[in-house]
Amino acid sequence: MRESMKKILITLFVFASLLSFSATFSLSVLTLTTIGVDDGSVDVFPLFYATYQPFDFLSFRVNDYLTLSHSSTWNLGPYSIAQPRYYYVEGKFKLAGTNVKVDVLKARMKATQMEKLDGLRLGGLNFDYYGVGGYIDSTIFDLGAAYDINSNVYAAYASASLLGTTMAGYYETKYNQVSLDVYEKISLGKLSLESWGAIGAKTSDLLHFSYLVGGKAGYGNFDLSAQFLQLGANKYDASFQTGDPNSVASVANSWAAYADLNYNINGYKLGAFLRYNSAWNASNMLPLYGLKVGYKDFELKIGNGDLISNLSGEQKIAMELNYYYSMDFGKLISFNAPAAKQVSTTQTQQVSTTGYASLMDVLLSEEGTVYTVKGTVTSSKDLLGKGSFYIQDEAAGLMIYAPSYTDSVSIGEVVEVTGSTKLWNGMIELVATQVKKLGTGQPTADVLMSLSKTTLGSLVYVEGTVKSKGNFDFIVDTGDFSVKVYLTKGTNINISNISNGTKVKVTGILSLYNGEYEILPRSQDDIVIIE
Repeated sequence: MRESMKKILITLFVFASLLSFSATFSLSVLTLTTIGVDDGSVDVFPLFYATYQPFDFLSFRVNDYLTLSHSSTWNLGPYSIAQPRYYYVEGKFKLAGTNVKVDVLKARMKATQMEKLDGLRLGGLNFDYYGVGGYIDSTIFDLGAAYDINSNVYAAYASASLLGTTMAGYYETKYNQVSLDVYEKISLGKLSLESWGAIGAKTSDLLHFSYLVGGKAGYGNFDLSAQFLQLGANKYDASFQTGDPNSVASVANSWAAYADLNYNINGYKLGAFLRYNSAWNASNMLPLYGLKVGYKDFELKIGNGDLISNLSGEQKIAMELNYYYSMDFGKLISFNAPAAKQVSTTQTQQVSTTGYASLMDVLLSEEGTVYTVKGTVTSSKDLLGKGSFYIQDEAAGLMIYAPSYTDSVSIGEVVEVTGSTKLWNGMIELVATQVKKLGTGQPTADVLMSLSKTTLGSLVYVEGTVKSKGNFDFIVDTGDFSVKVYLTKGTNINISNISNGTKVKVTGILSLYNGEYEILPRSQDDIVIIE
């Protein structure tokens, strides 16, 4: 008994020492809840995340699906805890200007562009491994590979993004699966268009492949999405994030069709949906259709059939609610710590970005993912949106939403931000739980070559001719594309000297509103008339 108590005390002492040493230790839970209103059935799926970061370049991570079964336990003296699904050491550093990440121990490699409707994925990777994984992330190219020691299998992917189009290839040896996918987004004034497609098969049966095609069109507050899946000989080519709503995932050579129409206004979503598949067609069943209403993370659906495949019974009325909680112990520990000192521009330029997530990773991530990033402020807090400001690093720009942060944030300040990703008005933002000022720098604007997701949140500039003008906006034709320039209320920018045909250079933050790309200038100096 005395020996057990000794082990517990030593463990607690080490744990407390690590906490006092580290400025970053966090616990987070993302919970996906589905409720069948017909009979009150509930499915709760919590995802647990713990991160301890003793150094900028090194972190220890634990991720788990709390409600799933656990095959083994970890013992701490007389106490036992379920062994988590993933536990790994993560190192981040820069090599030749690119971001490099290495994960060691029990981790997951996830890569896909296909989860657009109902969480459907064709091809891509969802590869669990006990071993090592490595990732290289640049502005254009992304590479990743992982090796599982226990099964002697590996997986790898490569993707390239250029002019709004991203193509990727995937391969894994556990099931000898190979796949390709492509995603493209363009904007034509108020009209935005997205398209995606994928093809996948077993390497031993490439001729009997599966494929998926889909697209989305947005105009103003409306958007229409459609998708078609055709499974080949291998039923495992496709998988669903939260169960199969179309009853085709376990049947080879089956098909499924999807359609969604939405009206979006002030965070609310009103819409209709349609689902049909080969199994229902063979049984002379009607398609599944209905109406939906949602607000942020809440959605209510009413349909003519079963809406939730992972709940028993026929659920014709269903609710979905997702919520996220996070505790940052680093913030508590540093509560009485002195504020970070301002340093000169020269000193700040020498500070390494090692250990921080690339802003490009954040832009392309899923909702609810926790990141710590570092960047130079390109737009002061509350200027272009209440509670928000923008930052940039070497790869991309990002909107930060920090309504609880009461200090001012000004252009040129270098900040460290920890928070979770959130989809806002079609673009990813980081909802901050912690903001630290590190020093000062000098943000620079890059020329905007095309309108794409990867440039959202970036400080950019365009040169061109004004082809139309409103009271608070005007359209600039660059010769290659046209983009709206929108004047937010707090900037007090005067455009009375601008008219149709005026040649201008406009600098600002590239944003997205109701599916339309917009440049948001920050001050009068951001709009220059070219003589």
